[in-house]
Amino acid sequence: MEEKFYGELMSFLLLRRRHHGTDERFRAYVAESVRTLAKDLHEFGIDVSVKQDAAVPAAARRDLNYLRIGCE
Repeated sequence: MEEKFYGELMSFLLLRRRHHGTDERFRAYVAESVRTLAKDLHEFGIDVSVKQDAAVPAAARRDLNYLRIGCE
């Protein structure tokens, strides 16, 4: 199996994975971290939008696997 390499920010987040107990709690942590990062980056003049995929039914959009990020 080929080893997966992640960027610096995702690698940092993955270091925290075991502290969250479950994949669901880890995904919630990652989603909140990304939202906070987007707000923080805005102060540096970098706009990052985080949006739900409108093509996915509303019930499924609540699943954190459907978090979609767009950089402008």
